[in-house]
Amino acid sequence: MTEEEAIYILEKHGWNCGADEVGDRFCTFNVDDKVVRIFPTIGKRSDHFRVTFMPSISSKQFSEVISFIYGEGVKHDPVIVSNELPEKLAEFSANDVLRLSEKAISWAHAQSLETGLTIYRNLPTDAKGAMPLRHLAALAIAGELNRLELYRKSFEQGDRLGFVLYITTEMLDRAIAIAQKHSGSAGGKGGSGTDHG
Repeated sequence: MTEEEAIYILEKHGWNCGADEVGDRFCTFNVDDKVVRIFPTIGKRSDHFRVTFMPSISSKQFSEVISFIYGEGVKHDPVIVSNELPEKLAEFSANDVLRLSEKAISWAHAQSLETGLTIYRNLPTDAKGAMPLRHLAALAIAGELNRLELYRKSFEQGDRLGFVLYITTEMLDRAIAIAQKHSGSAGGKGGSGTDHG
């Protein structure tokens, strides 16, 4: 079985599939307020298959906030990623595709978005890669206005607090705008109360 065939089976069972920026095929599925994303990767060896779906979860809200702060469309930015090892299978069939997709959904059910967002909120300002952006988004969703405004003030005074270079004052301003909606009694959007799994 090829990745294409696996994707076809997943689509027939309600998954939405597409390709990311670098052309990797992925599929998403909504579980309550979470969005599960998998990357079905099937490696054929001489006597077995190595298969992993690499599930991650996010929420529509988190990915939208990331996009807004970053200033570019981001379809899915993970809150929690599963680090499961690939499975070694002598044969790989449609039943395995369904079993692994069910496993990903069960894993997603057991995860707490709030726990993942708390980890992002507690990141140091000198975190690397995509983490600083996720840190700002998690703070914004939690309505942590004071902290974001302190960051903004430090930037104005020339102290970047160790933030990676792509984080700009404009991004901080956008994070602050979202935090303002979520801080205190954010009536209109229901605060971030939708995030406890």
